[in-house]
Amino acid sequence: MGVLDILYPKACVMCGRLLGRHERGVCGECMRELPYVSEPVCIHCGKPVAGGSEGICHDCGMAGESALDQGAALWVYEGQIKNAMQSFKNGGVSSDAGFYATELVTHLGNRIRKWRPDVIVPVPIHAKKEAFRGYNQADELCRELGRLTGIPHVRLLVRTKYTDPLKQLGPSARRKSLRQVFAINEEHTGFFSESGKRVLLADDIYTTGATINACADVLKAAGAESVFALCLCIGSER
Repeated sequence: MGVLDILYPKACVMCGRLLGRHERGVCGECMRELPYVSEPVCIHCGKPVAGGSEGICHDCGMAGESALDQGAALWVYEGQIKNAMQSFKNGGVSSDAGFYATELVTHLGNRIRKWRPDVIVPVPIHAKKEAFRGYNQADELCRELGRLTGIPHVRLLVRTKYTDPLKQLGPSARRKSLRQVFAINEEHTGFFSESGKRVLLADDIYTTGATINACADVLKAAGAESVFALCLCIGSER
């Protein structure tokens, strides 16, 4: 155990209990409670669906044609994982990104390799919100994913308009609110000068898919060949 571990002991991202010497990210008790996504899932976004569904979730069915090629998520957004995500997003604990990225690579690494992305791109937040928080949790997650996989992490997208939180809006209202909200970062306008680029979007929470799909629309319009999405948590239809 290093000096920093003694001065700043790590706590479980779910319950807040101080971690033991061999525990990483979550304590042993909470590790057993992590709600990992399991089949059957939507073949498009990866959301858990009822066993009798036809392979696609309600939100994807209602959204119709999408620029997103496929998505996957690690955990179902329920129970204590909700508190962990809120702390990661708004609580200033960006240091948890390393644990979350390791979990993604451990459990969804085969999916990432199958997709063969050329770049990992965070879903952006507005500059004012990022300045207030001090970081973008999706960007921190992408940075760690890039370190673990060797895939370049690039902030290809920017959020050009500030929008109110979407959690109280329905799917159609979310899509309307996100029209013309995202754009290609001016620093990387030449990224798609070569054809065949495959992009992996990453974010913390996937609900209806409106945000991910809006980002995918911009990337495809700019010249991306394929756009995939990887999220820590996702809703469920079960």
